[in-house]
Amino acid sequence: MPHTFRDLIRDGAGERQVARAAWVRRVVVLLFAIGIALVLDNRIGQQPATSSAADSRATLKLSAPTTVRGGLMVQSRIEVRASAAIRSPQLVLDRGWNEGMQISSIEPDPSSQSSEPGERTGLSFDDLKPGDTLTVWIQSQVDPTNPGRRPAGIALTSGGTTLASISRTLTVLP
Repeated sequence: MPHTFRDLIRDGAGERQVARAAWVRRVVVLLFAIGIALVLDNRIGQQPATSSAADSRATLKLSAPTTVRGGLMVQSRIEVRASAAIRSPQLVLDRGWNEGMQISSIEPDPSSQSSEPGERTGLSFDDLKPGDTLTVWIQSQVDPTNPGRRPAGIALTSGGTTLASISRTLTVLP
């Protein structure tokens, strides 16, 4: 059975077979080109989305991608603006921040980290005075063997009380 254009032509195959094989090849190349164009235009993953939530004592703002591709680095920015004094502020991250992710760094370093109910992670920081801003950068690498969707929200707590929270879902593409 012929496998290439040359084989089809050499074996005297009809023009329909040659034309059909050419169109199949063109469609496959076009699909690859469309995929590459979407990636280069940043339509598939990595583009950060910004969300915020506020309380009378603080504003929580998160800038991070909601769709990521396996194997790539991701940067997230979390900003807390204190309107009132906040004792022992803690950022509580949903399990999606760690599941299938390798956290490279957290800047500034939290004063402590803890496991929270629901497979969540708590990052504790020093007290905030009114007008203070805490900006936390988290750099992660996405595990390419764990695609899917997972919760990736964040909450700002103080003394066990939630001041503000942002609900998000993270989609990991293969």
